Amino acid sequence: MQEKIKVDVAVIGAGPAGSTAALSCHKNGLSVALVDKATFPRDKVCGDGIPLKTFKLLEELGFKEDDLFKNGYKINRLKVYGPQNHVTVYGSLQADASTKSGCIPRTEFDYAIYRRAESVSDYVLSGHKLVSIQNSGDFQVLEVENRENGRIRRIEARLIIAADGANSYTARLLKLLKRDQAHHFDGLRWYFKGKKFDSSVHLFYDSRTLPGYVWVFPVAPDMANVGIMLNKKHKKSSGRTIRDIFLEVIEHNPELKKLLAGAQPVNEMKGAPLPLGTLPGSRITDGTILVGDAAAFINPVTGGGIYFAILSAMKAAEMATRLVRENKLPTKENLEPYELWWQRKILPGFFYSDWLKRKFDSDKFSGRFFRWSSRFKPVANFFIMVYGRPLPKGVFKNPLFWLRVILMR
Repeated sequence: MQEKIKVDVAVIGAGPAGSTAALSCHKNGLSVALVDKATFPRDKVCGDGIPLKTFKLLEELGFKEDDLFKNGYKINRLKVYGPQNHVTVYGSLQADASTKSGCIPRTEFDYAIYRRAESVSDYVLSGHKLVSIQNSGDFQVLEVENRENGRIRRIEARLIIAADGANSYTARLLKLLKRDQAHHFDGLRWYFKGKKFDSSVHLFYDSRTLPGYVWVFPVAPDMANVGIMLNKKHKKSSGRTIRDIFLEVIEHNPELKKLLAGAQPVNEMKGAPLPLGTLPGSRITDGTILVGDAAAFINPVTGGGIYFAILSAMKAAEMATRLVRENKLPTKENLEPYELWWQRKILPGFFYSDWLKRKFDSDKFSGRFFRWSSRFKPVANFFIMVYGRPLPKGVFKNPLFWLRVILMR
């Protein structure tokens, strides 16, 4: 006999977005089923960079920064290298420098959030893959399959929060977000170990990777996450694989080669797709909200998505709570406030980042920009403002934005 589960919210995907959604729903008194095809802990291909603003969000759910950093490395400085190796430095390695961000292997970071979500969710179905979704009007009816024994479970939920990653099966089942190469990057990650890395993140805008880049993110004093983010169009036009380009940059970029001298790779390269936040399409449909990578909430110039994953998951949980308390059906019309929220809150920043990404597609522009950035503080400030912050619509017309660009230290 098929087992049935009935809850307020079914969360598909138990990474940071899904686990945050489950935690937030529980905090608001909703019943939750948390489903993931993987069993935890599991690896997640990523740069492992966690910005400070992400920790601020997690504090609202009871996480302490120091606890999360038990298996990570606090970062105080960012170094950005242009195509001609002009270097712009942000922050300081001085002992009193405030933490700007951190690097935590996603296996550890994701598992810490998952354990907390697992402890409060009404049902946890790890190792279960989504098979089907049907909208019955009052409920969304899901079938999930145990990947070990093939057993099918049926879940009835008022609302689905889909957090099942860049290749979201939920989004494909519901025909949301058409995949488009113009709005995608590919990524590769490789861990290096065997030398001392200081608390600096390094970004290399090499002419072979533009508008993408190669990163070095230290996750421990003796280990770094080294990776590449490459435009699909660029990869196709060059006729080479992302792996070939990555190896060439590691071998021939002089500053990168110097940085990695003495370190050796400790595992195999792993890759992942990066659907960018400018990807057209709605993030809602009847009975379902997309969050995190499943919603393509990834910054087009940085490739970062962890902050937007957690932010969107908290917003989706807020929407679910409101609908349950008001006893409203999660129709597309009733979910429209979520759609309006992300379009107003985070989409404008994605467009500004995309504008900068398209500029970086030019070797000439990038060379000049990073040369000026290394010499003139306002140019460096402009880069970091667009690079790392969710900007509101019309910000380039705001005199206060430009005043901050000029005066920021």
